[in-house]
Order: sequence, then C-alpha cells, then structure tokens
Amino acid sequence: MSSRKRKVDKEKLKPIYERRKKQGFIINALRAQGPLTIPELSKTTGLEAHKVLMHLIALRQFGKVDIVEEKGDQLVYALKHQ
Repeated sequence: MSSRKRKVDKEKLKPIYERRKKQGFIINALRAQGPLTIPELSKTTGLEAHKVLMHLIALRQFGKVDIVEEKGDQLVYALKHQ
C-alpha cells in the first residue's frame, strides 16, 4: 500500500456533512423531547416532513431510532436505547 495521502475534494464532502447535520437535529430533538411523530419532528427541527422521513429511514437502518408506537395515523419515533 502506498503511504501517500489522497487529497479529498471538500466540495464532494459537503452533502455528507449536511446530511449528518440534519440527522443531528432529529437526534437532538428526540433526546430533548422524547418520542415524536414526523410532523412534530418537522416543526421542531424546521425540516420539511418528507426530509424528516428520509432521515428517519436512514437513522433506523443505522440502528439509532425505532418506531415505538402509533399516535392516530402517525408513527412515533424515539432514540433506540444503546
């Protein structure tokens, strides 16, 4: 293996950092307020509901959040105990 460091184009990393930042908003909201629905998370974080849903899907795949109950026709999400 080469010991040379590869240069990373910081412009290409911006979407990753932005995604992590928005997921952090969701995690912080769940940590501060407990279980929330997508509309509640949207209101709390300022993110559009469809974006909250996409981030929740990713966070569930990463094992960070779980569906804990239903409130009316909405699923309620909470941080997974680790």
